[in-house]
Amino acid sequence: MRRSVELQIITEALAKMGPHTPATRIWGRAPGATAEQGADGNVWAGDVHDVALHIVTRLYGRPSDTPDARSPLAQAEDAKRARSLSGELNAIMDASIALASAPWHPARAGDVVHVHYEPAGTMPPYGETYAVEPRDGFPDSLQLCLIGHTAPDDSMTGFFAPGPIEEPLYEAWFEAGPHRLTIVRDGQVVHNGAAPRPRPAGVMLKALGETIGEAERYLELGDPAAALARLRSVTSLPPCGAPGAMPDHADCARWKNHGGAHSPDADYVDPPHACPALPEQLHAVVTVGAKVAGVHFAGLYAEYEAAVDHAAGFAAYADSLDKRYVTPAPGAPGEMVLELPAENERAAFGVQLAVVVPLPVLPDPREADWRDQEGRDACAEYDPDYGKDLDDEDDDGDQDGEDGVAQ
Repeated sequence: MRRSVELQIITEALAKMGPHTPATRIWGRAPGATAEQGADGNVWAGDVHDVALHIVTRLYGRPSDTPDARSPLAQAEDAKRARSLSGELNAIMDASIALASAPWHPARAGDVVHVHYEPAGTMPPYGETYAVEPRDGFPDSLQLCLIGHTAPDDSMTGFFAPGPIEEPLYEAWFEAGPHRLTIVRDGQVVHNGAAPRPRPAGVMLKALGETIGEAERYLELGDPAAALARLRSVTSLPPCGAPGAMPDHADCARWKNHGGAHSPDADYVDPPHACPALPEQLHAVVTVGAKVAGVHFAGLYAEYEAAVDHAAGFAAYADSLDKRYVTPAPGAPGEMVLELPAENERAAFGVQLAVVVPLPVLPDPREADWRDQEGRDACAEYDPDYGKDLDDEDDDGDQDGEDGVAQ
């Protein structure tokens, strides 16, 4: 039953609202009713299960005992119209995982695929049958070829031939739906759309983990288009494969249909991804308790106004307290000193002091050593005689001891 998990959770929550015996029936009162009115104030009563069913219907739609008869593409389009990005992605991901994890996947030459359509309006039910055959001009690639149908009009068939190069069944699987497909291999039915086999949970979780991991890698490289393409793809994105600039250069290893320059490096991004620079100063929200057992860092913000807004939530905060208790450290540029109040000085309990402490972001002290090492690595071998040929010349170009006046 669809939404059975949600229905069970809500039913249990309603039944266990009281502190004692689980409820079986719920009474509702009018907005103006009071407890003294007793039953006179009750305006309705309902069984716990019926109330839970009403809530589930309002949240997720009416539950059904039959499987969803919509194709994955139709489910995604309905979710898109409902402005549900998660619903759209779930429909695509579920169908992709179901196809990739099927025990008969991938398709093989010689497979027979039958697509059945239910009656719609004045259109009677009909079916069409395809054969999986090698694709001409594309080694190791397959295609769908229409071999028969029962439609009243030839123009209503053959839409799924020849199919995508990467997976000939992809369009039929997503547009018609797996519940309308029957696939026969070597005389045996390997996929019966009317009675689909349950997918192993381990296979589904593994495929989902791989998909999310690869999408995260594209996001870390600063390429959200590739991440979205991976989420919509059944398998890993194929490489671009564009030939290198020279015969000895490797082909492009970036994902197919990428933007920017080609590269043999699969992780190359054009333009290169740059991490944002750190702010020049941070602002810490610090509180001190009445017992002064220590200080509590309540938050760290890049903007001063954000830190003040947080600190203002404490009754013990005031702008004047920042100037009184927070001062620059004498003789230590970039460091701040927080003067601690005495125990119970400003309050006898709770937070007695809240301040905003500005903290400049200092450069890494190791950077100078790194630059020196880079400079030494870049220098050529030391020449002890370099520049000695200029030691015997004056600023005017004469030899030492000559004043430039002719004798």
